[in-house]
Amino acid sequence: MSVFKKLIRKELGEVNYNKYFTYIQKNLKNKSLESKEVFEDIYTRLKDKDIEAIAHMHDRLNDAMLLAFRISKNYMFAVVFYIAASTFILLKGLVPFIAITALGTMSVLFLIKTYEFVVNKYCFIDAQIVLVYKSVLEKIILGHVKRRNL
Repeated sequence: MSVFKKLIRKELGEVNYNKYFTYIQKNLKNKSLESKEVFEDIYTRLKDKDIEAIAHMHDRLNDAMLLAFRISKNYMFAVVFYIAASTFILLKGLVPFIAITALGTMSVLFLIKTYEFVVNKYCFIDAQIVLVYKSVLEKIILGHVKRRNL
């Protein structure tokens, strides 16, 4: 499950996530990036929340975005480490059982990292939902700031 999917399901509920996912997926098939209905639905759900709760939601969103960035960044490190470690094990001339066990374990862990990377890299619909969610949070926060300054 992508980082963004986890966040939206936690913040807005699984039913709402599924509704937004279906709506955006249908629009993508029609070659449209229109998300106004999703924006309005999320805004309606969040507009009456306390500004501190909105600020915490915004912080969690920023954390999720940072985590998604770290996953992508760390994947390149994992690729380099996997290649270097595999080469080292093969060239070291270890006992075949130990070499096969080490390579097998590393391969399984590398596949897990690859899966995590792919899920988070190619979650376009989840990213669309998160962008709408971010827009709603920022609109509410800016509205609160404007009211406070008046």
